[in-house]
Amino acid sequence: MLKMSMWILLITIIPFVDAFGNLFNKRSSLVGVKPVLISWANNVVVVVLVILLSGFIHFKLTASYFMALSVTGTINILATILYMNAVSKGDISEVIPMLSFTPLFMLITSPVIVGEFPKPGGIAGILLVVTGSYLLNINLRKRNFIDPVKALFRNAGTRMMLFVSFLYSITSNFDKLAVNSSSPLQHLLFLNLYVFLGVTLVVIMRKSFDLEQIIKGRKSLFMLSLLNLLGSLLFLLAITYTYVAYVIALKRTSGMLSVLMGHFFLAEANVRERLLGAFIMFMGVLLILLG
Repeated sequence: MLKMSMWILLITIIPFVDAFGNLFNKRSSLVGVKPVLISWANNVVVVVLVILLSGFIHFKLTASYFMALSVTGTINILATILYMNAVSKGDISEVIPMLSFTPLFMLITSPVIVGEFPKPGGIAGILLVVTGSYLLNINLRKRNFIDPVKALFRNAGTRMMLFVSFLYSITSNFDKLAVNSSSPLQHLLFLNLYVFLGVTLVVIMRKSFDLEQIIKGRKSLFMLSLLNLLGSLLFLLAITYTYVAYVIALKRTSGMLSVLMGHFFLAEANVRERLLGAFIMFMGVLLILLG
């Protein structure tokens, strides 16, 4: 019971952290910060703070850990850059819900990588979360149920985020392998350092560093990085308590919050039409928690 209460508490907080992170991500792009610089700044606070606390971490440096780290770290570098590009190219209320397809992909990747296959109730919940996410992109007044499919062809940001969704279905499983071989704090340090150095290399190779942009977007970039620290830690803790597919499915309900924040903070439209999708996602959450 304590174990279940713990992961439910963690996963209740994560969607809010993710949604606010998406908001500050979008705000950074709106003031002119390039996506690759947003990707770079995303890990700064995490790396600095965790290095300062590294003296309190008990390190387990094994071959199995470094194998898992190398896979998730390398793919995360690509996913992070694509993620920031996707958000900069479209409304967060249209782009972010594509991430809800990650748990659907994980119904295939999780059994293969970590040997986890959710219970029937959990699978039904995951399918409802994905369905609700799909409906978030539909204009219900026009009853155009293929709009999200069309968006994949007309909107580069939507296509990009769907691919990121697939990449995360791989990295999340290797994150669990890495945490099982070490600890949440150790993996938080090494993974973010790995991604930070990788993105730094990309910035140098592309000659993209622009101090003026960093200064201009410093408040949003700092909040984005701080929220990344909190979200990463909560996620790594949560996957030690339950199936990683469940954690990701509940994590992706941040899409509901992103729709609301896109409306209230960035004046994005059609929020009422997306409430049905939000309700179906909520029902999916209940099935996962009760399954």
